[in-house]
Amino acid sequence: MTKYLSRTLASAGALAFALTATAQADDGDWLNWRGPNGNGVAQDGQKLPTEFSETKNVHWKAAVPGRGHSTPIVMGDRIFITTAREKEGTQSALCYSFSSGKLLWETTLTKGKLPDRIHRKNTHASPSVATNGKHVFALFLVKGDRLNLSALDLDGNIVWQKDAGRFYSERSFGYGSSPLLVDNTVVISAESEGKGFIAAFDASSGEKVWETTRNAVRSSYGTPVLADINGSRQIVLNGADRVAAYDPKNGRELWSVEGGDPLIANTVVWKDGLVFASGGYPGIETWAIDVAKQKAVWSHPAKCYEQSLLIVGDQLYGVAEGGVLHCWDIADGNLRWRERLAKGPESASPILAGGHIYHANEEGKISVIKPNPDKLELAAENQLGDEIFATPVITRDRILVRAAHYEGEERSETLYSIGL
Repeated sequence: MTKYLSRTLASAGALAFALTATAQADDGDWLNWRGPNGNGVAQDGQKLPTEFSETKNVHWKAAVPGRGHSTPIVMGDRIFITTAREKEGTQSALCYSFSSGKLLWETTLTKGKLPDRIHRKNTHASPSVATNGKHVFALFLVKGDRLNLSALDLDGNIVWQKDAGRFYSERSFGYGSSPLLVDNTVVISAESEGKGFIAAFDASSGEKVWETTRNAVRSSYGTPVLADINGSRQIVLNGADRVAAYDPKNGRELWSVEGGDPLIANTVVWKDGLVFASGGYPGIETWAIDVAKQKAVWSHPAKCYEQSLLIVGDQLYGVAEGGVLHCWDIADGNLRWRERLAKGPESASPILAGGHIYHANEEGKISVIKPNPDKLELAAENQLGDEIFATPVITRDRILVRAAHYEGEERSETLYSIGL
């Protein structure tokens, strides 16, 4: 296991920090994909800029080696992301200082195992990591259609690595589903064509706790989420022509409602006993499920394929393909309005923070929207880099953005910390 361990420490001071920093999570931590509550809503009360650029309201920026689409994950003064160095054939986890942007360590988790092909827009490091304050969990697709699940301590040492099972990537699209932490388990989805599954592994040892089969017509790329629905804790996953929920203790299916299309690449949201889903290929649909009735109660012909939905008050917001922002009433699906944002392809998900919705498109344009059920209220449009696929993370009065720049054919990545 350790033969692939490669650590790069930025400085002796960084090492001292890494050895002494607390492992306890703070209120401002962003421990997994979609934030503290799994729904894209950041902590209340943050003071954030609506306008920023390469030079304006930038606290620091740090070079990110390699290529990846994983979002930053924040725990204490640490930021965790993943990357793939394609020339070296490695997949790694990196740790930066939240306060300074210094690279504290890099740990190589796989070497010589990159799949031969992926979708031209995907990367070999697209899933975000998750942390429970003690360990960091990273998930990669590797050669042989296998999923590699790794646990590291906060200093970058490998604790365990696991072959987590098979994932067949239709048309060599790659992989994108992020791990979910539930109690003392790490939950992953492998929505493969044919026999797919959702499974939980013990966070301390990596041993499998449960696995539930999810038969699928096509590969899918949604990320499961832990939701409290009608007083019940449920793991909810969209894909394989349906939305389904599972008991976190044993993986037993609690309910399943058919809808949508087989190919999904986002995460559901929920409120008042309703679960909202979107996306799919080749179909076009956003829909709501009444969990108690176990049926879809409304749908609308709009597709938010990779980008997850967002709930603000009694409205559901979704950025559909091509940058068209929709606003629906959650209760009945009434379309309040739809307006185009900066035109461009979409991959990142919207985040609610400081009274605004922040949304980045693939061309590096970040729209800042004041939620309003009656009309589009655009507060600002900002440009950061030439390309953004990773969803921004907003915590402790900072906006963390992973962006790419191009100089001719040369591509480089930068992690920004934006704030007043």
